[in-house]
Amino acid sequence: MKKKLLSAGLLLSLVSSTALAGSAGAPVASQVLASTPTALAAALREAGYKVTVEPVSADSDPTLTVTAGDYEVSLWLSNCKANVCGRATASVSWDYSDDEDSLDLELTNDWNSNYYTQAYIYEGAYYLDSTLFIGGGYTKAALKAWMTEYLDDVSDFEMELP
Repeated sequence: MKKKLLSAGLLLSLVSSTALAGSAGAPVASQVLASTPTALAAALREAGYKVTVEPVSADSDPTLTVTAGDYEVSLWLSNCKANVCGRATASVSWDYSDDEDSLDLELTNDWNSNYYTQAYIYEGAYYLDSTLFIGGGYTKAALKAWMTEYLDDVSDFEMELP
């Protein structure tokens, strides 16, 4: 057990040293970044998305709105302490409140058995969510890949809707 912990500690120190060595210039895609709302917004903008940081109230976690083509993604940050967050959850919804009879639980159940994104129905709308754990930091490459995969699922899910 101690060997594993020592090896993990050595690996972390090497990764930290490498990240610090590269910190003189702009962060590279593989550099671990702090999970702050500002850093996440900057990384998403750099990836080509329009990002709005929503005002934060005292009793809520930070929220970003990410515009990607025709989609407006709500990005909720949670488990935040001292402006550093542990999780990002992306969500897109489709309003069916005018036609709630067409909401189909079988569609959401089939989706959930085949995809990692989570589909559900809530208050007359379909939702599709995905969560990225960012506690301890994230890389720009991982954030960009997660958002790309999520948006692919959003497009696929939308094609399945009635």
